Amino acid sequence: MHIIISNYSSKSLALIQWAAERNLPEVTVCYVDTGWSAQGWLEFVSAAERFCRGRGFRVQRLASRVTFADLMDIKRGFPSRKHQWCSLHLKGITLLQWLDEIDADCRATLLLARGAGGESFEKQVPEFVEESEYHGGRRVWHPLFDTDDSELERLFSATGLTLPAGCSECAPCINSSAAELCRLSEEDIRRIEELEEELGVPMFTVGDAAESGIRAVIHRAREQNPDDERRPFKYGCSAEFGCGS
Repeated sequence: MHIIISNYSSKSLALIQWAAERNLPEVTVCYVDTGWSAQGWLEFVSAAERFCRGRGFRVQRLASRVTFADLMDIKRGFPSRKHQWCSLHLKGITLLQWLDEIDADCRATLLLARGAGGESFEKQVPEFVEESEYHGGRRVWHPLFDTDDSELERLFSATGLTLPAGCSECAPCINSSAAELCRLSEEDIRRIEELEEELGVPMFTVGDAAESGIRAVIHRAREQNPDDERRPFKYGCSAEFGCGS
């Protein structure tokens, strides 16, 4: 059994296409809904799931066992780019509980799009991890670990899907780019404001804007680099559970 842990970003869709082109058997594509996605994102998830079924794969959509807002309330603050505990609680625990239900013997091989495109923090990702400590001792496979950007683009284009601007499974993600922050809807901004007010701390700490909250951070992004799609991965990304672009 093969399980693709996907967030339906361009890279994870490229991985799904890669598996389809190679007729990989017994494939299930698993997505974890964090409950913090941008407006309209789940409609794209539904389209991606139809694509997976069209390739002969099963799909599984899981709901996080705790909402983003409730998790922030429990932690009394937000994650940081250095300490990204949100992925473990929102996606990891939910995923592992499901895996233990359907794969108690740990025979499944898990596929992730890590290493694809070659961000600096991913350069040393191996093709295989035989017993992953993050996945209950299961085998993890990174088939695209040495794939270049041109091949990734070819694979994604072959899906026929049009990705909304950026992956919006979490809006915003603690690693959101300036451009992604600028694209937040008014509804998304308001829910962050309400959470910041409730917790008494800002989600992002960016210079002096940290004291003023999400609107000041977005204002700065719009003034300085509104088209910058680069994500600030200085400390890497919690990619073990399908996060990342």
